[in-house]
Amino acid sequence: MRVKPLDDTAQKLRLASGLILFAFAATHFLNHAVGLVHIEAMLEVQQWRWVITRSWLGSIILGSALVTHGTFALVKVANRTTLRLPPWELLQIASGLAIPFLLLPHIVDTRVASAFFGVQDNYLYELTRLWPSGAPAQSALLLLVWIHGCLGIHYWLRLNARYRRLQPFLLVVAIIIPIAGLAGFMVAGRAVTSTMAEGEMAARIREVTHWPTPQDEDRLATYRTAVRLGFLALLFIVAVYMVLRHFLMLAAPKIAISYAGGPSIRTGVGPTLLEISRANGVALIAACGGRARCTTCVVHIDDGGDGLPPPRPAEAAALKAMAASKDMRLACQLRPRSSLTVTRLVGATDTVATAIANEEPEAAGVERPLAVVAVAMSESLELLQGRLPYDVVFILNEFLTGIGGAVAEQKGRVDKFSADSLLAIFGERDGFDAGCRQALRAARGIDLVMDRLNERLAAEIGRPIKAVIGIHAGKVVLGRMGYGKATELTAVGWVVGVAMQLRALAQRSGRQIVFSADVVRAAGLPTGAAQTIKLGPRGSEQAIEILALARARDLPVDTTT
Repeated sequence: MRVKPLDDTAQKLRLASGLILFAFAATHFLNHAVGLVHIEAMLEVQQWRWVITRSWLGSIILGSALVTHGTFALVKVANRTTLRLPPWELLQIASGLAIPFLLLPHIVDTRVASAFFGVQDNYLYELTRLWPSGAPAQSALLLLVWIHGCLGIHYWLRLNARYRRLQPFLLVVAIIIPIAGLAGFMVAGRAVTSTMAEGEMAARIREVTHWPTPQDEDRLATYRTAVRLGFLALLFIVAVYMVLRHFLMLAAPKIAISYAGGPSIRTGVGPTLLEISRANGVALIAACGGRARCTTCVVHIDDGGDGLPPPRPAEAAALKAMAASKDMRLACQLRPRSSLTVTRLVGATDTVATAIANEEPEAAGVERPLAVVAVAMSESLELLQGRLPYDVVFILNEFLTGIGGAVAEQKGRVDKFSADSLLAIFGERDGFDAGCRQALRAARGIDLVMDRLNERLAAEIGRPIKAVIGIHAGKVVLGRMGYGKATELTAVGWVVGVAMQLRALAQRSGRQIVFSADVVRAAGLPTGAAQTIKLGPRGSEQAIEILALARARDLPVDTTT
């Protein structure tokens, strides 16, 4: 469930060209922001930008990026078979289609005017043309470009752990840059307008910038109209193509798609399984928007898989990374040609879909490095056997409450309860290394909690309550799992299994705690004499260095941090 590298040429080109255009937009905003200082500084920065953007290489790269991004975006829109999309995808499409109506005329007034009519289209020229009558349209253009780019980058990277850690900072930057840019545009625009009010200065600016003649202005107006009509023609062609494709699908032979647990629908050949699901209101998660960057739309082919086309490179790379079986496919890439029966493998429930929509990317499944602490009541069967139900519930609640308090004190999260045991994870908020230190301190705290608990209860129950602890650290899969409304954000994976095995080892060896040397190293502590054993699921065992202590309070951790 991790972020996968793109392996499809069209997606790579669309992403690369989009990043180039976003970088240009960011520097353009920052150049505007310099207008808050002085118009001369604004012009000087523009000259430095032009060294790159107006060079022959820079012009080729920028122009190619604009054509490439626009072309592939229109092709992607044309190939959509449904517009039942998440709101963020609809907003990205709408902003992307609106941008050319404002951008193309601006290019005519600047680059075309410079290339064909010798205009010096610096900020003196641009601000004179734009302020104040053209300011609303130009501001709208800048904001549309910025919103479109930020949406694309966010939904490209939102499953990436490093990005999520930087997200609050990046959000502040994403807000400050356009505000500063528009403020600089406003201040500089007013300054130039004030200057143009002086007849002599106005004449001088027009002379310096080689202002277009009336005849040139007429030709520029014609070009502006032409580019807008040209883009409208492209949109018309895309719309006609989509309508024709829709009617052809309606007339084409139908195939049946059956989902385990319902429903069963009939559809035409052509759309992806994700598009089929969305068009028919079937819940299917696609955290990356159907770009083969995650595996949240993975399905198991229960029946009908023999007639399926083989995975394309992007899908094959994602399936290989998750070690998928040959019967698993990504719904966003799979285009069924015959009837299928499939099982949705990632919580396709309203609860999970809502969590993803509310920016809980872990709900869809992500891989994160965490410390896992597995705790259980030692010899619980002997301790609880023969007791009244009230006593059993009371003892277990006292035990689990005490451990949960020790976990919370060290900024951990109780991941799951199971009768006389619990699993806690550390490092979600403060990172992996800090999480390992917190896990070790929590284990020490659990030992001390047992002392306080036994002071109160040992006399009543006739014997002390003991806890056994296993700790391991590494990459786990976090996801919202369950059925219906009974879902929870939980951790699964090899590391979780090893932590539970270490807990069982502590129980068998008569030690209170067994923990891996990986946890100690990440915590920045010396490992000492470690023992190497093999642990893990049968057939996937790995050699792990472990340490054991009779009491967790003897852990060499700093209890003051």
